[in-house]
Amino acid sequence: MANPYPFSRVLLATELTEFDAGAERIAFAMAQRCGVPLRVVVPLLSNPEFEADMPELALRAEEEAAQRIGALRSRAATANVVLDVCVRRGAEAHPEIVAEAKAAQTDLIVLRRRGRQGFLARILVGEMVSKVIRDVSCCVLLVPRAAQFWTQGIVAAVADAGTAPKIAKTAGLIAAICDLPLTVLSVAGSAAAQAEMQRINDAALASAAGATAQGQVVVGRPAEQVVAAAVALKADLMVLGRQRYQLFPLARSGVMQDIAGSVDMPTLVVPA
Repeated sequence: MANPYPFSRVLLATELTEFDAGAERIAFAMAQRCGVPLRVVVPLLSNPEFEADMPELALRAEEEAAQRIGALRSRAATANVVLDVCVRRGAEAHPEIVAEAKAAQTDLIVLRRRGRQGFLARILVGEMVSKVIRDVSCCVLLVPRAAQFWTQGIVAAVADAGTAPKIAKTAGLIAAICDLPLTVLSVAGSAAAQAEMQRINDAALASAAGATAQGQVVVGRPAEQVVAAAVALKADLMVLGRQRYQLFPLARSGVMQDIAGSVDMPTLVVPA
């Protein structure tokens, strides 16, 4: 019998830092509970000139990475999870993650939400993470450092007639296999737009067949209303559609980034 879980090729992307702990925890739990194999990509920053000029420091970096990978394997063994680990070297992390996802035909990347905050502290989703979302065609699960696997409920936020059924269907499959309630949520910008948003919500709800699901339409600002509804419903997994956006680090972020960066739960970003 085929596994009904919507993802069969899961890739955990981790730089093995404290900020990746949540993504590692969720990926392990997914492998345990949902019966999916787990591949891991570790992007290792590499500079050929640096390695040639300072081979001792380069060797030390390799040894530290090997120790961290060993520790990751030990944590996986304790959780009874088998890992397929790949190390990719490059000047930046995100191209290596994207390349590995394409090479492995990944349908889900599990990734931290953001790393250390510096002068770009206003950014809700890390720059490297945003670039991965922008450049891959698969789903991406963004995980805060303290997040746990979902056990309470799922909210799927839908707004566009073209993408709403796909988002709701993905959320419905997860809700069904995890035996969790699903709320398909839509936000109308005004009372005048409420009827049209209700039509979109009804169509999306029909795509979540098999799950215990309800539809809900509210009026207000999308990011604020989605976050408030998730809190009120005590949900612990958010499912959103990916927005096409330009990556300007200091610019105002989009609705997807506002929601993903504001909730204390894993957020699944589904491509259009």
